[in-house]
Amino acid sequence: MENVFKLRASDVVLDKVYNPLKSDFYGKLTPDQLDEWCGIIPDFFASAVMACEPDITKADNNEKTDIVSGDMDSFDLRLIALNKVALAMDDEYGYGGFGSSVIKTKPNILGRIIGNDGEEDLDPLGEFHYKFLQLFVYEYGMVALRIFGKPDTVKFARFD
Repeated sequence: MENVFKLRASDVVLDKVYNPLKSDFYGKLTPDQLDEWCGIIPDFFASAVMACEPDITKADNNEKTDIVSGDMDSFDLRLIALNKVALAMDDEYGYGGFGSSVIKTKPNILGRIIGNDGEEDLDPLGEFHYKFLQLFVYEYGMVALRIFGKPDTVKFARFD
């Protein structure tokens, strides 16, 4: 008999939490089921952060850089890294993603998308971290990428 292990880049590179808001509905699903519902979106994120590692590390170390006439603070460097990761995820996905999104929804500080016009709130299936970057994956292939603790920095798209 042969042992076969399924190992994905996202399993090694990212910190992850399934059902981070302890939804009753998602709580009935196994980790394997939640993993399947998240699909390959976490792998897009893992690939993107690996491709952008020098920028992420520079921002994470609070290094400053001289751009034209002045220094940029670490928050600006984090925004640059966030944008580069979003572009890299779009390249991995190949069908637009963040670059073509018209979705204006922003998850709250916890990651919950508050429904409007009678829609139910939407909790994330999974939360994935890499250093200061945070990715939430929702049903319907919806994805929120942001700087941890900074909900206004969110980039939102569908990867379906």
